[in-house]
Amino acid sequence: MEILIVDDEPQVAEVLARSLNRQGHRTTVVHSGQEALDRLDSLAPDAMFLDVSMPGMNGLDVMAEVKRLKPALAVVVITGHATAEQVERVMELGAVDVIQKPSALTHYHRAIERLHAKKVARRA
Repeated sequence: MEILIVDDEPQVAEVLARSLNRQGHRTTVVHSGQEALDRLDSLAPDAMFLDVSMPGMNGLDVMAEVKRLKPALAVVVITGHATAEQVERVMELGAVDVIQKPSALTHYHRAIERLHAKKVARRA
């Protein structure tokens, strides 16, 4: 899968990217919501890991725009500081999963496995 990772914490994003790359996925890391939106067309990712709490354009704003531009894109929200209301809002906007930071890398891999299984099922 082609995965876009959007997180303003470079260390978190890079650790996640390396781990997903080892699993055979292709990853692109960006550190802002605007950069993610700017890259959507050129990348055509299968999934996005999106941090909620970012300076500038936060994850809620990014999520709303992503769903307008690419409604079929699977978005997994990652957060360490989101309120219950923010988590509820991203789910209303269409997030397929929410992972709390810090979290074991296995949680991210399981999220990708679930997305892959759904994608395969849609093809069948």
